[in-house]
Amino acid sequence: MAPGIQALKASGRYSWILLDLPYGASPLTRQLVSLCDHTLAVARVDANCHIRLHQQALPAGAHILINDLRIGSQLQDDLYQVWLQSQRRLLPVVIHRDEAMAECMASKQPLGEYRSDSLAAEEVLTLANWCLLHDAGDKTSAGSPL
Repeated sequence: MAPGIQALKASGRYSWILLDLPYGASPLTRQLVSLCDHTLAVARVDANCHIRLHQQALPAGAHILINDLRIGSQLQDDLYQVWLQSQRRLLPVVIHRDEAMAECMASKQPLGEYRSDSLAAEEVLTLANWCLLHDAGDKTSAGSPL
C-alpha cells in the first residue's frame, strides 16, 4: 500500500490524498503516517480521549480535531476547557454533534448537498478552508509558489 501512496504523490496529479487510519502502533499504520504531509488526530471530548491524550504521543506535527462535541454537556464542556489550556495543537474549529451527519450517511449523500444549512456542514467547510490555508502557508514558507 505504501508504494501506491508514494506513486500517487510522485505523479503530481493530486493536490490531496486523504487517508483514514486507525490509531495504533501497527507497522502499516506507522509506515503510512510517515508518508503524510499533515496529520489530524480526531478526538471526542470524553474521559477515554482525555486519558489517552496525556498518555500516548501523537505523530509529529499532528493537530487535534474535536469531533462530536455536544452542546449542553457539562462534562464535555469542562474537559474542553481543560484541553484549551493544555493541548497546544487543538484546531481552531470543532465539529459539533449534529443529526444531519447521521442523516446524510443514511441517505448516502454528501453532507454539503444533503444539509448545507446544518451546523456540521458549516464546521466541515470551515475545517476544509483551514486545511487549505494551512497547506498554502506551508508551501509559501517553504518558498514554493502557490
